[in-house]
Amino acid sequence: MSSTLTRTLLFVGIFSVVLASSHLLTHEKQAEVLRPKPSTLDVSGHPGTLLSGIQDWFASFATLADMPKEERLRLLREENEWKNRLVMWLFPNSIRERIPHFWQTWCRCYLLCAAVYFLVGAIWSYYIYFCFGDKLFTPETIPAFKDVAEQIRVSNIAMPLYSMLPTLTEYAAEKGWTCAYPRVENVGLPAYVLYFFLYMASVEFGVYWMHRGLHDIKWAYRWLHYDHHKYNKEHTLSPFAGLAFNPIDGILQAVPYTWTLFYCPMHFLTHEILLFATGVWTANIHDCLHGQVWPVMGAGYHTIHHTTYKHNYGHYFVFMDWLMGTMHTPEQYEAERAASLKPHPAPMSVSASVTASGSEKKQH
Repeated sequence: MSSTLTRTLLFVGIFSVVLASSHLLTHEKQAEVLRPKPSTLDVSGHPGTLLSGIQDWFASFATLADMPKEERLRLLREENEWKNRLVMWLFPNSIRERIPHFWQTWCRCYLLCAAVYFLVGAIWSYYIYFCFGDKLFTPETIPAFKDVAEQIRVSNIAMPLYSMLPTLTEYAAEKGWTCAYPRVENVGLPAYVLYFFLYMASVEFGVYWMHRGLHDIKWAYRWLHYDHHKYNKEHTLSPFAGLAFNPIDGILQAVPYTWTLFYCPMHFLTHEILLFATGVWTANIHDCLHGQVWPVMGAGYHTIHHTTYKHNYGHYFVFMDWLMGTMHTPEQYEAERAASLKPHPAPMSVSASVTASGSEKKQH
């Protein structure tokens, strides 16, 4: 436990230093940017020139760094209204105009969540079970229809509440409570890439500990996470199990995507694409097919999690489980299972042992 705590604190410390350094490099001179500057680094002269040169280089890409906060919030609001219109055209104008912006956002998130879940789940299942099922699975490992139907039922109950998380996140962003920005040019492409990796590192860390906590805290597992771990064998898992959670459980595992916005700058549309991409990812990791793409924490790893309950809590990648000592590879799992199935010589009875011993003495 002390080793795990040390590694956790080490990760938090390194992340904090890198995030603070990123702010220093990308924010210090953005207020001065009124026009693009040459993308060059001048490292000559006084000791502060290197830092100043790096800041100038980052700032040269941030052509909209001087955009007032009010303008950024207006763009975020307009972008969210545009996303709503992409979906809300399904409703007559007379109805749509009466629905407040907040609930239009919730409706859009719910419809998109359902569309991603059913489309991805159906296409994935058709491909792996009907097209190539005889090559990818043995008959006893293909899930029964009743298990898939149960997963769809649980997911349908949860999706309306799942949709509240992106809705509330958009509300917080529109109010200016987060570090989200509307245009890549607000920070520049190099800073966008840098903050993207920091954002994902925070998400990986948050999802790992949220998921592990739902196992380690007994009441949380019993009342929240058990609903998902009913599917604990290969023949009960399917792409439709990806969203089959207690709704509070599902929100808790996704909330690192939201809380990271409060301390790490992130392009808001990229954030939402990543959040909804988890709907595709969860379908993938519940199909029980090991893709063997290191360092991706694919279905081979996640199937082990569903059968051992104490390994592979991570999100997209294996790094957090490796760091915290909870990683168990599919290759290790298969080797252990093969060893457990290997026949052992039957123990010799006492009478047979005595007879054999006497026979050996006669021979000598």
